[in-house]
Amino acid sequence: MRRAISICVVAAMLAACAAHPQPDSTPVSATPGHPLPHPRVEIFYNAEPELVVRDSGAIPAVGLIGLLGPVGALAAMGVDALSRGNATQQAGERSQRFTQAVRGEGSDLALNHEYAQRLAEALRSTGREVKLTPAARALGTAGELHLEGLTPTPGHDVLLLRISTAYWAPDLGSSFRPYARVEYALRDDQLAPLAWDSVSFRSAEPRYYAYDTLLKENRTAYDGLRQALFATLPGVMRKNFPSLPTPALRTAGTP
Repeated sequence: MRRAISICVVAAMLAACAAHPQPDSTPVSATPGHPLPHPRVEIFYNAEPELVVRDSGAIPAVGLIGLLGPVGALAAMGVDALSRGNATQQAGERSQRFTQAVRGEGSDLALNHEYAQRLAEALRSTGREVKLTPAARALGTAGELHLEGLTPTPGHDVLLLRISTAYWAPDLGSSFRPYARVEYALRDDQLAPLAWDSVSFRSAEPRYYAYDTLLKENRTAYDGLRQALFATLPGVMRKNFPSLPTPALRTAGTP
């Protein structure tokens, strides 16, 4: 098993879109009794995508460690620890080679920008005003995302995104599959926190057992990341940007 000997991959995550998913909400306008929440939003997003190829380096046989006997168990644990360490070291190199291969196919790697645009379109379809601002990658944990020098446009709530995309395999016996995660923090125009959460999606296809195959089929692999990333969009909309319910239509004779 070439993959089990060579010990695979690692670190970071994510990238952008082939189709236009429809938002979960119906376009509406605010009414006097039901103001539209977050009517003006400025989206800050990490413009530069990180195309990560990652696996944990774990040896599948470690899950059967109880069947190996004392000597076999110790040997398996040692190999597993070494494999995980090597996988971490290989992460940057594999991710960089994948990114270079995709660029070599003529892609401008506008994946995160495409995602931010689609999200903006979905928000505008609900009657909101939206401004897009490319930025560096946000730092911090989910509830404490922050961006150095963040200055919101007056009167706009802030939607701070951290977009990640990766090909991820949980162990050396599993295939690499597309994975996308969007972490976000919603704040008012004074940067007071309003909400935060994350939405992730893992695709079944395309899948690659060997890293070399993924690298060779980089264009298809890149499109797989775009599909996975855009699948997170309805979740962001549904949780924080609902539409107002449309009033029931009255028919003739209805009081």
